[in-house]
Amino acid sequence: MEERISKIIKKYEDRESKLLPILHEIQDEYGYIPKEAIKIVAKALGKTPGEIYDAASFYSFFYFEKRGRHIVRVCNCIVCNMKGSQNILEAIEERYGIGEGETTRDGLFTLEVVDGLGMCESSPVMMVDDEIYGNLSPEKALEILRRYEE
Repeated sequence: MEERISKIIKKYEDRESKLLPILHEIQDEYGYIPKEAIKIVAKALGKTPGEIYDAASFYSFFYFEKRGRHIVRVCNCIVCNMKGSQNILEAIEERYGIGEGETTRDGLFTLEVVDGLGMCESSPVMMVDDEIYGNLSPEKALEILRRYEE
């Protein structure tokens, strides 16, 4: 791991603002930011691991635990909730045996609940990776997720 992360760090050594690009690339490489990576980055940048973790944990797009191959975000804002997003969440939880913030045993899906995807006109909505799906029912949501199982 140290060799791979050192190569990433080296790419950014001439940049003044390098921490976030380094962390993004590490997350792209591993799917999350491992604890060991934080120690390596801290040493290379002359910081403490706590300083690196504090900076990274400020941003919601950095993850410190392994996540599923597909991230499923179900919007539960007031509009989506009024149109049945809770039923969609319950269907996903029942079908895949996971709750909010959990990952399926096979590592396929991680379930997140979010408070807005900006698609209220199509509510209820969910996002799988970078694709947004709207006007959902529990059945339609499960049908969409089945496509990602292949």
